[in-house]
Amino acid sequence: MGLKEEIAEKRKEIVVESYPMSIGEMINLYKDEELEVHPEFQRFFRWDEEQKSKLIESLLLGIPIPPIFVAQKLNGRWDVIDGQQRLSTILQFAQVLKKEDGKDYEPLVLKGTKFLPSLEGVLWSDLDKFTEDQRITFKREKLNFTIIKESTETDLSKYEMFQRLNTSGTHLTPQELRNCLLIMINKEFYKLICELNNNTDFITCIPITENQTEERYDMELVVRYIVYNSISDEEVSEIDKARNMDNFLTEKIETIAQGKDITEYELLEDGFKRVFKLLNETFSDDSFRKMQNGEHKGPLLISAFEAIIPGLSFNIDYWETNKDELRNRINNIYSQKEFINATKRGVRPIDRMCQMILFSRKWFLDENKN
Repeated sequence: MGLKEEIAEKRKEIVVESYPMSIGEMINLYKDEELEVHPEFQRFFRWDEEQKSKLIESLLLGIPIPPIFVAQKLNGRWDVIDGQQRLSTILQFAQVLKKEDGKDYEPLVLKGTKFLPSLEGVLWSDLDKFTEDQRITFKREKLNFTIIKESTETDLSKYEMFQRLNTSGTHLTPQELRNCLLIMINKEFYKLICELNNNTDFITCIPITENQTEERYDMELVVRYIVYNSISDEEVSEIDKARNMDNFLTEKIETIAQGKDITEYELLEDGFKRVFKLLNETFSDDSFRKMQNGEHKGPLLISAFEAIIPGLSFNIDYWETNKDELRNRINNIYSQKEFINATKRGVRPIDRMCQMILFSRKWFLDENKN
């Protein structure tokens, strides 16, 4: 199939329509549960009151805002794939936005803006500052929706579209983007990752900075653990070593999320807890710090994480009963030629990861296994 045919084929698969809708209509759709804005995304979109107030200012002044992209499911309901923060801000201002547990969000109290300084302290329910006429006018303002219609229940086009379109006014880190995608694909799997991320042994073993925590690097490490354990040696050899690491992790965890069942969740959770309990007992927060001159120094090394996790998790039964040997194995990793070669300047992150996975599985191999 040539380029012309590929374009024609894909254009048939993606049906897109534009649809203007008043804010009042949008609010009614949300109340009727026909519009899913993913309130759980609020933890990733870091708009402050000033940014939210500027959006309300734009709507009050009739200044156009970018279109909202939604995926229309086969049951007719809309799933927002770009515009969560804009819609959430409007719904919060109108005091109808619900949290995951069904409780109301705190009312949005506006800040004064450049063009409307009198917005300072305005609250939707305060009729002295925001009159009934102003509320009616606000609800009649139009929003432009771009609708992507799904062709099947398993259609993944909205996730691809989310990745390409989602800017949401605040730059999302690669892991924050993965979190949003996982919520859309498999919320139960996302919840499992959150539970693993809150494991006390894991938290102790990964001493990361406040900024890294803010950017959800801790959750990325959980994702990496899952990905490393899902790749066979044969698959490692087939990975394109020139690929972008963030894109690889995103695509791999998406694939895993689509195929996981509850039995696999239990096995994954059990293995994860055992690995980090063992590491905490033997090394605590030095688990992934480099051994230099007889002591562990410096920050957490992702290369150490790659060199330890794949092999240790595959042979956890053996190492749980051989802790002294485990200490020696981990301490001696950094002097091995495989580790040194993989961490040389110029080695691409995904190439390093592939080398480390194969090295780790040999280094921590249970010699009693065939």
